[in-house]
Amino acid sequence: MSVKLDAIIFGATGFTGQIAVEKAPEVLQGLTWGVAGRNKSKLENVLSTVGQKIGKDLSVVPIILADVGDRSSIEAMAAKCKVVINCCGPYRFYGEVVVKACIEAGTHHVDISGEPQYIEGMRLKYHYLAQKQHTYVISTCGFDSIPAEMGVVHAEKNFPGTVNTCEMFWENILDYRDKNSKAVLHAGTWESAIHAMANYGELKAFQRALETEKLPDLRPKLKFWPLARKVEFLNRYFFPIHSGDRDIVMDTQRLRYMNENKRPIQFENYIGFRSLWTTILTQIVIIFTVIMAQIPGLRQILIKNPKFFTRGLMSHEGPVEANRAAQRFQMTFRTRGWTVGQPLTEQPKQVLLTRLSSLDPFYGMTCLSVLATAKIILKEHDKMPNDGGVLPPGYAFANTSLIEELGRLKNGLKFEVLKLEQQ
Repeated sequence: MSVKLDAIIFGATGFTGQIAVEKAPEVLQGLTWGVAGRNKSKLENVLSTVGQKIGKDLSVVPIILADVGDRSSIEAMAAKCKVVINCCGPYRFYGEVVVKACIEAGTHHVDISGEPQYIEGMRLKYHYLAQKQHTYVISTCGFDSIPAEMGVVHAEKNFPGTVNTCEMFWENILDYRDKNSKAVLHAGTWESAIHAMANYGELKAFQRALETEKLPDLRPKLKFWPLARKVEFLNRYFFPIHSGDRDIVMDTQRLRYMNENKRPIQFENYIGFRSLWTTILTQIVIIFTVIMAQIPGLRQILIKNPKFFTRGLMSHEGPVEANRAAQRFQMTFRTRGWTVGQPLTEQPKQVLLTRLSSLDPFYGMTCLSVLATAKIILKEHDKMPNDGGVLPPGYAFANTSLIEELGRLKNGLKFEVLKLEQQ
């Protein structure tokens, strides 16, 4: 292959990788792309099956054989394209070899990891090398970090004044068209989450190493409420979920403060349900799961039995397509700050409500997002910062047209401005 492909979808035979192949003709239209994995016959089967499903001949899509256990094959794959779309997890075990190969080849890398230790570890280890190679390495390019990151970017762009705080209220709406399956996530996501919980201490060490400059003491401080409570304007009950999303958003705010001297936005995220009992029970289950993940024997039991411990919400089979298509989510952002010209020494007087929503958030929207980020890197490299580096998506794509790209795609992200009011 003498001419480089624009993009390669690595891990195309996996659960998420197959969906990425399905979405690629729409998102990567006009670009050249291929698929990669370790088994040629399985890759051919994916192209045949997906092609029949979407009514397109994908037999001409290039196939590249690459295996994370064979470093030379990964290096050869990275050399064959301009950006690798990495769908092969858990990234804690399989991600670094791909990242390293991409940087050495001068190839960009995007993935859908939500694994904080992997994300921070790659930034700590490879950021300056990626900058030297003019290569972007951007993780968390799927659900739910892209909605969180670009939701904050969208809110700030539509806020006439200076933003002080932003709160994100996340709701999932599950509609089971196929009553025989309750699964909403694949077991691979569960395994990644368990390993992240088990290695929380490692994450804190990475974060301390990366936080070379403290953020300013911002006032007024964003109030944090640790227990379940009702949010009246949404008529739902919410509790804080300090997943990787908050860390990713704050990474972006730190970089903008350090590199652009911009006032950071204080951020918190919450997840909500209709019932107070469901909200409290979910919070308790998460706390006990975190505790169990610290104990090696119990950790393996958790990993091997996702269906039992999640009451069927996660399984090795993953969600059936009918249920995926019926799932939807919305994230409502409450942004507070100062009006134009108002002194920052006064109490903020302005509140903006915005919202993001989509169907099939965990897989369909995730694949649309990661493909769209690859496209933006190729098309709008000049609008991205630093000419390379290991970066969070909110910082990398803030000045690009990613929001517009996600909004125009079928079943992409819908961005709305709901209300602006003075207090």
